[in-house]
Amino acid sequence: MTIGEKIIELRKKEKYTQEKLSELIGVSRQTLSNWESNVTSPDLSQAKKIVEIFKISLDDLINNETEIECSNNNSILSKLKGKKCFLDIDTYDYRLDFTTEVTIMDIDSSFIKISFVYKKKNIIKLLDMNLIHSISVIKESE
Repeated sequence: MTIGEKIIELRKKEKYTQEKLSELIGVSRQTLSNWESNVTSPDLSQAKKIVEIFKISLDDLINNETEIECSNNNSILSKLKGKKCFLDIDTYDYRLDFTTEVTIMDIDSSFIKISFVYKKKNIIKLLDMNLIHSISVIKESE
């Protein structure tokens, strides 16, 4: 898969237009179009911006052997919405540990929105997915 094909796939996943992505990178829409058409390629500083925007490695972007498959609807994560779970996370929030039952309100590859009860108060938090080691779904009793 070429760099151009990867940029197209990643841009469509995030629902960016060529104009929006080119603004984020700091290039013209025509430059981005040339990258996507494999007429030219981004330089190192532009490639760095691309990998930061899409949260991938530089190697994943430039290695033609690496394929990127994107979906606008991550079916595994989306199935967790509304589920009660335990999270193993890196956080200093004393109210939230691996024994705290949380409800997943929304989730994607970047963030998870959860709610939980602490001292009879409903708390809603947005957590970076990089903080999460594991998610254990609590089975519903029959």
